[in-house]
Amino acid sequence: MYPNYPSGGYEPPFQHQADPLVSPNYAGWWQRGTAIVRRGWQPLALLQLIGLVLALLVQTPVAVYLALIQDDLNNSLTTSDGDLGQFDWGPFLGLMGFTAGGTLLGVIVTAMVTLAVVYVAASIAIGAPVRLGEALRLALRRFLPLLGWQLLALPIYFVGLCLCILPVFYVWGVLAVLPMVVAAERTNAIGRCFTLFHRDFGVAAGRIATVLGLTIGGGIVGALIGGIIQAVASSALSGDTAIIVGSIISTLLSAVVGGALAILVAPLTLTAYADMRARVEPTNALRITQGLGITPPAGPWSPGLGAFSHGKSPSVTTTSASNSPPSR
Repeated sequence: MYPNYPSGGYEPPFQHQADPLVSPNYAGWWQRGTAIVRRGWQPLALLQLIGLVLALLVQTPVAVYLALIQDDLNNSLTTSDGDLGQFDWGPFLGLMGFTAGGTLLGVIVTAMVTLAVVYVAASIAIGAPVRLGEALRLALRRFLPLLGWQLLALPIYFVGLCLCILPVFYVWGVLAVLPMVVAAERTNAIGRCFTLFHRDFGVAAGRIATVLGLTIGGGIVGALIGGIIQAVASSALSGDTAIIVGSIISTLLSAVVGGALAILVAPLTLTAYADMRARVEPTNALRITQGLGITPPAGPWSPGLGAFSHGKSPSVTTTSASNSPPSR
């Protein structure tokens, strides 16, 4: 049974079978996530393109610098006759500084794009107009809290890494919906992620494992393509030119692969969050979009379609019979 939900809001007026975000099983979850992609791939792709441009502005100079510094480090550690040379701390400190700065900027860009995508994907799901300006404003308001929660999560990742590789994937899976929690609920985000993940472990594990599998697979493909490009550049060019060209092209292709994959992964993660939350408390798409500040269109959605039809606007103050818990 669902726990009692705090009063003061509205009760979900629809059963999960008619909900464009909450699904009763794995097949319904996949269908809802891919339906968002089919209906709204253009604004989703536009956001990923914005993120891609910003990421390249950050990552490309860092990738080139790192490649050059690593080459200098290798040269400083060996002499012409193969003996060990004197270690030069200058390139090493530069490497660490650029790595930290590039990582921080990359995390900020990723956080803002992710929050904006959550807003856009939820709007698409309920048939509301897609307002990129509102999505970016939400990202600006919530990216600092998201970064704060991500920093608080670092010790948990570190403990998982010390234990073994498998606990790291567990922590990664639990915190996969952290941006959704921060965007829609905003309080006690890490504890909330653990609650959502463990209330129905089978539902959460199946959906998040698919998302992580797609993410890892896309990362491997991007890394392989980048490695091939760098190898080709090294063989066709020479010296610093080969390093710079290879780093730029491999970074670009990796970012393109990651952005294209995110168009699918982000809606799947949003619908996974909706499914997990619906197994903790009465939840539907209207409750989630209310938390995001999205105004629903004038009409309830049609069962199974995930789109709104013309009719009376669902009130956010009325109550209805409580929903039965969705099955797996």
